[in-house]
Amino acid sequence: MIQAKNIELFKNLTQNEYCDKWIDFHNDFDCIKVILKIGGLLIIWFKGIKDDALISFKFSDVLIEGMEFFNFNKVENLTIDNLYRGKVEREGALIEFNEEGSGYFYLEFDEGQKLEFWSSGLAVEMK
Repeated sequence: MIQAKNIELFKNLTQNEYCDKWIDFHNDFDCIKVILKIGGLLIIWFKGIKDDALISFKFSDVLIEGMEFFNFNKVENLTIDNLYRGKVEREGALIEFNEEGSGYFYLEFDEGQKLEFWSSGLAVEMK
């Protein structure tokens, strides 16, 4: 697991090296499922466009701050556009981490869906 404090600020996590392999989630994978489990586990499943490889992002200790999901026509899967740890404004100040040490993440899809959340870290698993 990569702790939130060890994830570079504003680094786009959709194109990065995971499990000793360069992975481009924007161009080579479709997002097929987003799951939020009781206890704060957010799992985002991706499927390879060419080889059907399955990869998941698993965010721990998630607290959703904002979400915009809606119905869309003739789209089977979502294309991830951007995923990064950023800053959020609270009481007139920009902060990177909350009191528990969780970072603030932004997730955006090409189709317009968005998610903002706190998380303590990210694990990437390949199946």
